[in-house]
Amino acid sequence: MNIEMQFCGLAINLTLILFFLRHSKVGLINERIFCAALISNTASIILDIVSVLSIYYTDYYSELARTTLCKLYLIMLVLNSYISYIYSLHDVRKLYTNFKLHAVIGFVAIISCIVISALPISFVSNEEYVYSRGPAVEATYVTAPLFILLTLLTTVLYGKYMNSHRKNAIRIWMILEIIAAVIQFMHPKILLVGFACSIGILILYAELENPEANQDRMTGVFSKKTLNAYLKQLYATHKKFSVIVICTGDDWHMDSETERAALIEMTEFLRAFPHAKLFRGTANDFFLIYPSNSNGTHEIESGFNLDIIRKRYEELWADDRAVKAFFLYAVDGWVVDNADELLTVYQYYREGTTDKRTTINLDKSTVSQIHDYHNMVKEIKQAITDDRIEVFYQPIYSVHESKFVSAEALARMRNAEGDMVMPGKFIPVAEENGLIEQIGERVFEKTCHILANSDILSCGIKYIEVNLSVAQCENKHLASNYHSIMSRHNLSPDSINLEITETSTLTQRHILLDNMHQLREIGCSFSLDDFGTGESNLNYIVDMPVDIVKFDRTMTQEYFRNDRAKVVMSATVRMIKELGLKIVAEGIETAEELESMKALGVDYIQGYYFSKPLPQSEFYNFIQSKN
Repeated sequence: MNIEMQFCGLAINLTLILFFLRHSKVGLINERIFCAALISNTASIILDIVSVLSIYYTDYYSELARTTLCKLYLIMLVLNSYISYIYSLHDVRKLYTNFKLHAVIGFVAIISCIVISALPISFVSNEEYVYSRGPAVEATYVTAPLFILLTLLTTVLYGKYMNSHRKNAIRIWMILEIIAAVIQFMHPKILLVGFACSIGILILYAELENPEANQDRMTGVFSKKTLNAYLKQLYATHKKFSVIVICTGDDWHMDSETERAALIEMTEFLRAFPHAKLFRGTANDFFLIYPSNSNGTHEIESGFNLDIIRKRYEELWADDRAVKAFFLYAVDGWVVDNADELLTVYQYYREGTTDKRTTINLDKSTVSQIHDYHNMVKEIKQAITDDRIEVFYQPIYSVHESKFVSAEALARMRNAEGDMVMPGKFIPVAEENGLIEQIGERVFEKTCHILANSDILSCGIKYIEVNLSVAQCENKHLASNYHSIMSRHNLSPDSINLEITETSTLTQRHILLDNMHQLREIGCSFSLDDFGTGESNLNYIVDMPVDIVKFDRTMTQEYFRNDRAKVVMSATVRMIKELGLKIVAEGIETAEELESMKALGVDYIQGYYFSKPLPQSEFYNFIQSKN
């Protein structure tokens, strides 16, 4: 009997089933369709073997049994081709979710099976080979290739939407089946179709559907790539779910062996929670996802389990190692609209924000703030590209010279409609996102331009103050870059004063000091901004080569409201004066406040009493008229 190829195909399929069942599956739709294809192909090969035996051993099988087995085999061939077509639609969302398409194709498959079962069939049998023939077989050779051709056509027309590995594997699978079908049609005694299908499925398994490929090699949990695919499926199928994210940062300050031990210990701990699927995120982060029941049971469980997880992470791992963690919790995964948005929210928090909470509950308000943040990032980037970053100048009055001798350059931004965006909205975002360095350099460039290309210096302005962000201060090329800009504009460096703000976020203070010394050598001066708030204190005045100290508006206003603050500020002024430094008082708004600052010994006054920050043309006119 000619059943050697069927047994080879069956051996391949049984081996694949064994390996496929060994590993846990996340429940992706493509996994289910592949499993259906594997089972149906195995069933068709078994039916093929049994039908050949029924034809050969006529004494043991009735005519009805023989006919039924052979037709079941033919019907299974059609179903195999139908399933392969459905599998090809998986990556093409608009086809896979098209109910009418599925209804039509399903109807064709059902009608084909009915026609095959109704048509007559005959058998050929001798000592060497057996096979079936007749109208039922011919109908199969029409219907099954139809689905095969539709599958190939899908990979051609919609290949750009498909996973490239899946597309190529499907093409090889279908071509093998076509070749096998042609050979078997021309030489009925060579039964190749089942074996060819097994080879095609083996290729799919090797390329895409090996469950081990969905797992993280170190921990054995589902990988980050699988997380993305699973989330997309949850949103596409409108499933309710809740999620816990354990974020532990990138650097655990451990050697690789200890880190691995801690990671495995965490994995075993988190795997113990029932109903949840465990994924590894970026670096050593973990996702626990609870698909919710209709009554929300798993949502309740996830909230309870979060408390257990938090308590465990307060303890040590790998015997004596602490791992600092914070947690993101969404009781309803639909606080965002899709998988990409959820992963964006996750990356936003893990990359570092000003939010210091150890547990962040993700709700519509939180997500809305993150959307606003990302929209502002896009707006800032586009504003830099479109040159919508403007510079406003707030005049600074000299008490001793009774005129305006300087100004502070302040960044302003317009949106695409030309409306001004408040600094409080875009400056913090730019600082957090790293765009502040580009904005700062743009402000410096424009300030150098106005100083070099107008007669503002001849109107009494001696220098303009330009703020330096923390990112700029920690850029070791700052001094050379700014020197280059000033040289390009033929600008004397003594017309530039650079404002620095001492802050705890400044981690490379030695680079700042190096930049300051280089720029002072060529003639620039420095101010210590926001004195009296945050980190600024007298120690920084001693350590840093500054020429001017600027009292923040908060400090000056406190002077007018609080007698104790008045004593502290008076003593501070005396000490700063003894160091030979000048003082600017910011936030002065009334004549009374101006006179108080004069009496205190302040050298320069800045505030709304004289002027708000002005655009370039208005600033120029202001200085001309006042000086």
